[in-house]
Amino acid sequence: MLRPLSGTRRPRSRAFLGIVAAVLATNAFYLPIPVAHASFVGTGVGGFLGFEVGGRPAGMGGAQTGGASGIMSQYWNPASVSTLDQPQVGAMHATWLGDLKYEWFGYGQPLGSKLGVGSISVAYFHLPSIDGVDEFNNPTGKFRVYDVAVTAGLARPVARGIALGINAKMIRQNLATVSATGAAIDLGGTAQVAGATVGAAVQNLGPKLSFDNSSYPLPRQVRFGVSRDVYRGRVLLAADYNIPSDYYHDFRVGTEIHPQANVALRAGYRRELGTPGDPANGLSFGLGINFRQLSVDYAMTPSDAFDDVHRLSFGYSFGSGPSEKKPEPRKPEERPVPPAPSSPPVIVQAKPEPTAPKTVKAPAEAPKPSATAIPTPSAPSPEELAARPSSPAPLAYAVVLPGFQTKEGAQGEMKALELLGFQTKHAQISRDPKRGGWMITFARLNSKGNADTMAASLQRMSFRASVELVEQ
Repeated sequence: MLRPLSGTRRPRSRAFLGIVAAVLATNAFYLPIPVAHASFVGTGVGGFLGFEVGGRPAGMGGAQTGGASGIMSQYWNPASVSTLDQPQVGAMHATWLGDLKYEWFGYGQPLGSKLGVGSISVAYFHLPSIDGVDEFNNPTGKFRVYDVAVTAGLARPVARGIALGINAKMIRQNLATVSATGAAIDLGGTAQVAGATVGAAVQNLGPKLSFDNSSYPLPRQVRFGVSRDVYRGRVLLAADYNIPSDYYHDFRVGTEIHPQANVALRAGYRRELGTPGDPANGLSFGLGINFRQLSVDYAMTPSDAFDDVHRLSFGYSFGSGPSEKKPEPRKPEERPVPPAPSSPPVIVQAKPEPTAPKTVKAPAEAPKPSATAIPTPSAPSPEELAARPSSPAPLAYAVVLPGFQTKEGAQGEMKALELLGFQTKHAQISRDPKRGGWMITFARLNSKGNADTMAASLQRMSFRASVELVEQ
C-alpha cells in the first residue's frame, strides 16, 4: 500500500490528484535495482536520484562502491573517478513500463596532479505528457512531469592507495504547475587494503525540497563496498551493503568475468534485509564489449511483479587508443667523415754505413732501408674525442599493445596474456608517449618478420598489437 505524502492538503481538483498520483507512480521507478517495490517505508522527494547509473553496475547487481570505474563511477562513489587518466564521456538510456525514460550523460577530465579529476553529469527523468481534468472531469490541458539533476564532482588521490571525492548537485523537480529546486552533496572515499579496494560513500546530503508550502527530505543513501580481482585479473568479485533513508537496508553481490580481453559477462544478486519476498530481491545480468576506445554495456534486471528494467550505456575515452600506423623504416644517419690521422713520429735506428766511393752508379731499385720503424702511439686529446661521431643505438622491432587508460588495466591484460599461454617474462608496462595512457611492450626482436608474426598471433586472440621501430 502506498503511503500518502505527509503534509498534503485536501485536493482542489482532479488535476492536483493526477499530480500526486504521478509522484507516487514515479517513486516506484526511481528506486534502485530492481526499481519496482510493492510498498514504501517512508515518503520523500528526489527519488529519481536513487536510480542507478550504468549498464556495468546494473549487471553486477549494483555492487559498485568499491569496484566502480570510468565516468559513471561519479554516481556510485565520487572518489572512484580519480582513476581516470584520460578524458572520457559516458551516456545511459533506461526504460521501464514502456513510457518511463531515464537519460544520463557525463564527462570526466584529468586536471593535473594537484587538482585531480573533474567530472560533470546531467540526469533527466521524464514521462509523456499527462492529460489534466478539473473536478467536473473537464479537460484542463496537458501537464509535464520531469526531474533534472546536474552534478559536478572532483576526486583526487590524497595518499598512496587512498582517494577522496566530492559531488555538488543541483536538483529540480517539475510537476505540472508546481516545482521545487534544491541542492545536495555526495562524499566518497576508496582505499587499497591487502589487494582489495574498499569504498564508502554518502549521497544526497542537503536540505528538504518544498512543494506547495510542504517540505520533504531527500533520499539519503549510505554505501559500503569491497571488490577484488582474482584468477589473475580475469574475474572481479564485489559486495555492497547499503543503508537508504527511505527503504530497507540491502546487501548486494556481483561478479564480472572476462572470457576474452574485450568481452565481459556480468551477474549480480540483491537482497532486501527488512522484508521477505520483496520484488527487489533477485538476479541481474549484463554484457560488456570494448571496441578500442568505445565500451558498450547492457544490463537487464528481471522482475516478477513489474516489467523488466533494461539499461544500455556507452563510454568513450579520448586519446587512449588511436589507430596504429605501420612503422616507417628509419633512415640511416649521415656520419661526418673523420679527419685523417696525423703520422706518428718515427724513431730510426740505423746501422753505421761504410764510406761510399765518390763515383757510384744509381741502383736500379731504391735501396731498402736497414732501419726498423717503431711507431709511438699518442693518447687522443679531449677535443679529438668530442669531434669523433658517436655510433647510433641499434634498432629493434617492438611488439606493442597500446590503449590502456590505467596501469591496472595494462596489468590485467598481462594476466590475460599469461592465461592464454603467452610468455610475459620480458614484457614491460610503461607510459605511452605517443598516444597517451599506458602501453605494454610485449617483446623486442631484431627481425621485422618475427615481430609481425608475433603481432599477428596476438591479433588473432583479439589483442590490440602493433609493431614499432624502437632503439634497443
